[in-house]
Amino acid sequence: MRDHASKWIILALLVLIVGLPYVLRPSANTDSASGADTASSTSGSGGTSGGGDTLIIYTPHNDSIRFEMDRGFNRWRRQQGLPPVTFDWRSGGTSDIRKQVLDQFAVLVDEHREEQGIGIDLFFGGGEYDHDILAKGIKRDDEYVPLTIPAQIPPELFKEAFPYPNIGGERLNHEQQRWTGVVLASFGIVYNCPYLQAIGVPEPTTWSDLTNPKLFSAVALADPAHSGSITAAYHAVMRRTGWTEGWAMLRRIFANARYFTASSTQVPIDVSAGEAAAGMCIDYYGRFQAGSVGHNRIGYVDPPFMTSTTADTLSIFRGAPHMETAQQFVRWMLGKPAQRLWQLKLNTSGGPEKYELRRQPIRADLFTPQEKINWTDPQIDPFESSKPLPDGMPSFFNTIAPISHALAIDIHQDLADAWRAIIHTDDPAKRQQMEALFDQMPPELSLIWPDGLDAQWQVALGDINHPRHAEAAQTLKDFVDSLATRWRSNPDQRDKDRLTWTLFFRDQYRQVAALGEQ
Repeated sequence: MRDHASKWIILALLVLIVGLPYVLRPSANTDSASGADTASSTSGSGGTSGGGDTLIIYTPHNDSIRFEMDRGFNRWRRQQGLPPVTFDWRSGGTSDIRKQVLDQFAVLVDEHREEQGIGIDLFFGGGEYDHDILAKGIKRDDEYVPLTIPAQIPPELFKEAFPYPNIGGERLNHEQQRWTGVVLASFGIVYNCPYLQAIGVPEPTTWSDLTNPKLFSAVALADPAHSGSITAAYHAVMRRTGWTEGWAMLRRIFANARYFTASSTQVPIDVSAGEAAAGMCIDYYGRFQAGSVGHNRIGYVDPPFMTSTTADTLSIFRGAPHMETAQQFVRWMLGKPAQRLWQLKLNTSGGPEKYELRRQPIRADLFTPQEKINWTDPQIDPFESSKPLPDGMPSFFNTIAPISHALAIDIHQDLADAWRAIIHTDDPAKRQQMEALFDQMPPELSLIWPDGLDAQWQVALGDINHPRHAEAAQTLKDFVDSLATRWRSNPDQRDKDRLTWTLFFRDQYRQVAALGEQ
């Protein structure tokens, strides 16, 4: 009998041990949705706890932005006599977040339960490509179900925030307001001044400077399969230089890579630490690092007329659990108090509490001498300096990640060996032969221009009055459409192509390396 009682006591203790965490777990509206890395408002972001709502946000943004937006929004709410909001930040790379959201909504859409939502209010950060995909949504039967909803922005606020529909040809908001630009981003080069001096390389001013052979194994880069911002940086190179020329330049930059990190925030940190001489990054990461360490050690440059300025965006998810507060957050982000936070210095009225964000406000009416008095970067004015893309230049965004992997990331050692062989070849004729082999593309990725247009396509595309402008634009469109159709008709074709192209490039690089040994 005593043994029987002991067994029941042991069983009760086991139930208590196993069950206690479930009794004490947080409420469902603050649980982490499946798979996301979680950075809660009380875990590193300096969040504010209070009696108001909780905002649950997917974001690629770093701790400084999360901290200042949290404090700024709650400061504004106090002024309105409203209780503070608790921020629950769920962090990850832009592309990874987009893929996760699609996976989370897939079952709901299939079962007609999309209005239930995924327990997340907002997607804050990243460019139009990823937010466009979520705005388009998931196909069900013969139509698409959008995964985001229109923001409720009063007409007068919208007119103030968006007097221009785009900047340099890049959209500032979704036509149905399913995503809204809230701050601007450009892409450039962060560099370590002492490191460059030590290896005898001038401070970079444009993308092609990163192809310098002296930077072999000294360039920090991120993986576009995980980072939307670095995809946009590579895309800027492509759209400013062209398909064939762009991949030739990127290939040489990739060949100089020290690594390809999954996190774009790692690039400026490693450059600052001397782990790399230079790297490609989004503007505010570079400016922030330069400002923190000192411009005599760390520099940042937006390649003049060779980068792009795009909207960093904010979307509200369908079925957001705190819809009213989410809509209010979007409206607040477009007002002047929030917009000033992006550029004001510390210890200034209405400025940040802890971090200078060094971002470019999206409101054109803030780029005035009076507003810039207390800015961290008063010299910037994207509305003046942004150069429109040529009329007819298509988007290559969807091709960047798979081709970058096939051409460089998946076979980086072979790429580096081939580039090293070219660098160490003194014979001009032999080097020309090696570079021609190095730059070859598989048939599906080879853009063939009509007779005589290959040497003048940039002039023709850049001038709408040029007699061959329409022909140049149509050739580019047909080429990009052929790839899109190829991948759309067969969901597995992209992966098959990536493998086929990887084998093609690997063979080319090994031939180049072998030529170098002859």
